[in-house]
Amino acid sequence: MTETYYVKQKQLDLIKELKFQSYPMLALAEDKNDRYTEIANSITELEEKALLRYLGGDTSIKFKVKEQLYRLYLVDVLGQRNYFTISNATALPDRTVVKEKAFVETLEEIKKWKTPAWEVEKVEE
Repeated sequence: MTETYYVKQKQLDLIKELKFQSYPMLALAEDKNDRYTEIANSITELEEKALLRYLGGDTSIKFKVKEQLYRLYLVDVLGQRNYFTISNATALPDRTVVKEKAFVETLEEIKKWKTPAWEVEKVEE
């Protein structure tokens, strides 16, 4: 049975780089530029254990890229970004200036809501 873990593209690139080194654990231990710090600081304990098993040769572990998320925004007359949201009370489209309350979805879903007034931006995690 295969276990799949979803990570950012940058993390996947580093994981693959580690996988093809002769001594991946030594590379982690001697990382003077902290290139692998992002992996260590942004994964759960379970994912860390899976990563170690993967680097050790466990073929039942797979890493894939998370699907990129997007949100919509427009700039109002005051020059402030307004983010697209869906009101919980009415289930209708609305605006918010609070980025964390914006409607965040895959590009396919975002395109369903986009009009010429709204711009699309990637959500940086």
